Amino acid sequence: MTVAEILSWVESVPGVMVEITGGEPLCQPGVHALMEALLAAGRPVLVETNGSQPLDAVPDAVGVIMDVKCPDSGMATSNLPENLVILRQRQQRGCRDEIKFVLSSEADFHWARAYVATEQLASTLPVLFSPVQPNLLAPVLADLLLKYRLNVRLQLQLHTLLWPDQTRGV
Repeated sequence: MTVAEILSWVESVPGVMVEITGGEPLCQPGVHALMEALLAAGRPVLVETNGSQPLDAVPDAVGVIMDVKCPDSGMATSNLPENLVILRQRQQRGCRDEIKFVLSSEADFHWARAYVATEQLASTLPVLFSPVQPNLLAPVLADLLLKYRLNVRLQLQLHTLLWPDQTRGV
């Protein structure tokens, strides 16, 4: 779809926030033009990224939700360390960004807990921990968060609750 086609479709649902996600949106040609066009149209915009692409070209008015890939994802080496620097700079400019850890196991939880502590993330940015069901059940993660008294939010993957039989296209 072109930016104009997307804007036309977005007009059919007035007054709602637009979140750009799916795959890695920052790899898509035209995504920056789309973000600028949505902002110009008065829309609140979020972009959810897997953290493998530089964030420096994302407009300050766009909220970034950046995943930090944990070891059990098999993608932990794709995290760009410079994105943490960029997020901290954006935070100082008043941007409203978040960091999300998608956890597949208790080992991922402990890795993420250490990462949050080492990088002092909880004092800088909102941090979300999201369990991959059924690998790490939400009640187990909630108990771990309480046990270790982490200053993070528990986030459930709504698409897995709303469409439990669909793994793609949700």
